[in-house]
Amino acid sequence: MMSLFASLPRPLWGLLLSGLGMLIISPDGMLLHMIRQAGLWETLFWRCLGIGVTLFVVLLALYRQRLWGMIAGLGRVGLLSVLTLTASNLLFVDAMVHTSVANTLVFMASMPLWSAICGLLFIREAVQPRTWGAIALGLGGIGVIVSDSLRLGGDSLHGDMAALGAALAFGLNLVVLRKAGNRDMTASLMLSEGMTALIALPFVSTWSLPTHDMMLLGFQGFVYLPLALTLFMAGARYAPAAEVALLSLIETVLGPLWAWLVLSEAPSVRALLGGALIIAAVAGNTLLGMVQARRPVLLVKD
Repeated sequence: MMSLFASLPRPLWGLLLSGLGMLIISPDGMLLHMIRQAGLWETLFWRCLGIGVTLFVVLLALYRQRLWGMIAGLGRVGLLSVLTLTASNLLFVDAMVHTSVANTLVFMASMPLWSAICGLLFIREAVQPRTWGAIALGLGGIGVIVSDSLRLGGDSLHGDMAALGAALAFGLNLVVLRKAGNRDMTASLMLSEGMTALIALPFVSTWSLPTHDMMLLGFQGFVYLPLALTLFMAGARYAPAAEVALLSLIETVLGPLWAWLVLSEAPSVRALLGGALIIAAVAGNTLLGMVQARRPVLLVKD
């Protein structure tokens, strides 16, 4: 069995690792909604502290003394990455607290579209016509979901806007990573988790949480999220970026399904319609880009 895996081409090996990471992380929203008493700040603190500490141990084991040089070498680009990831962490958990798993995850799926817009605005990256079409379709899907939240009232609109902000912040982080070039930015993820925990710390209202909540938060922070993120990042080093972006839709599809099966949290018809539009926009744009990239270039001789 091991020889079979060892013989796989690196891109396929990368896709398997990243796909497994997304499969593992897919119940994340469901687990957040299973927390009973911990509020926003308690959830952020324990969850991000666990991820940060675990990633530090993993990176220290992998890089040893080189880790400190990696952190020092992040520079201003690394600082921007830490800040955007921290904002995305804060907004993502805020969204999960205030709206449904389905709404949060389909808004997060729009992240590549926001990344394209941020790339145009900040580093003058050209946006392909197909991507503009995907952005228009994605915005239509966002509009459908927001209209549903306006109809329902309550905290749902707050959660939707937080999820949209999280997608925008993560999309901006992707632009920062492209600006970094070949520089290893893995440490920025670890630092962002630590910064999120520090921001949440002054707002933690209680250190006495039920065993049920502490077990869930401990499992998320110290076990399955670090494992999923490590697998996804390891695979992304070997697999084509466009195909890795498609794999991220695994969580978008499976996350609401877990919430429905376990918590009976069924998405509304408008959420399903809006989500379908966003997923179609992202998947269609990515697939067209893959086809375009693999199309042979014909040389015309004079």
